[in-house]
Amino acid sequence: IEGTDPQLNRTFFWFTGHPLVYFWLLPAYISWYAMVPKQVGGKMFSEPLARLVFWLFLALSIPVGLHHQFVDPGVPEGWKVVHFALTFGLFLPSMITAFSVIASMEIGGRANGGTGLFGWIRKLPWGDPSFTAQNLAMILFAFGGIGGLTNASYNLNLAIHNTMWVPGHFHLTVGSAVTLTFFGIAYWLVPKLANKPLFSRKMALWQAWTWFVGMLLMSNGLHVIGLNFSVPRRTMLGVAPYASSTWQPQLIEAAIGGMILGISGLLFYGVMLGTVLHKKTLEEPIEMPVAEPYHPEEKVPAWLDTWRPWIITTVLLILVAYGPILVDMLTNIQLTSPGFKVW
Repeated sequence: IEGTDPQLNRTFFWFTGHPLVYFWLLPAYISWYAMVPKQVGGKMFSEPLARLVFWLFLALSIPVGLHHQFVDPGVPEGWKVVHFALTFGLFLPSMITAFSVIASMEIGGRANGGTGLFGWIRKLPWGDPSFTAQNLAMILFAFGGIGGLTNASYNLNLAIHNTMWVPGHFHLTVGSAVTLTFFGIAYWLVPKLANKPLFSRKMALWQAWTWFVGMLLMSNGLHVIGLNFSVPRRTMLGVAPYASSTWQPQLIEAAIGGMILGISGLLFYGVMLGTVLHKKTLEEPIEMPVAEPYHPEEKVPAWLDTWRPWIITTVLLILVAYGPILVDMLTNIQLTSPGFKVW
């Protein structure tokens, strides 16, 4: 399109682009908090903490898009620092989630007879593909979250910006935390909706574990090659004159991981089609796995039980983080792009 301002377009893109990631992620969080504890025979460790996490995501997930633009020369340095600080704030609800969800699973593991410091882990329902897929998603998300701190850091980001590190990161977040959790949800939700038994629990378990292994290999190869060799994120690897043979071990590792992921995807579709086309129907309907709070008598504070202060906080943070920079860009708009044919 001729006559556009690429810098303004990029800013609008990431203003909506980063919140979109949380639009995908929050349903996974709902399952981790409200459904996984029930599936393991436990209870939600703390309802107030769960509410706090979702409010913090509402307030902090939108005004952080400029951390994708740390190297953009048209964005003033001060506003990049503001978004750097707000992005690091998102690590707080992630850490609360790690504590709360693990505590909820520990309650279930110990209720099932687990003893000792880690003995409860063996008592979790690892034979249930729905739980296994979601638990493996959480493990991969832990690595993705740690790597995300590098992306969010104003100075460290310079080393990995637009390198293979970036797709390695979002394959652990969107490609694992979200996707693998959705697989797990589908293993009870689709049978419930279709009123059919799951086609094959064993195949579903294989699917969850192959996705886990494939993503470990793929994301590790991409992370390493991006950090150690600064391999560009978008490269025609067979054609680019700057491609190096030193990249090969990690590229092969990533390719093997990708092939395993392809097999895993086929297994998932096989389980879903087999379930929907199953001739048998369920004798009893599947119950929604919604967990009860561990402390039902615990009163939720009023400030965690109302939208008003959190909506106001969110709007104010957006105005502070984006208002001045957008006003500046619109005031000094440069509609000079000649237009590009990208295909």
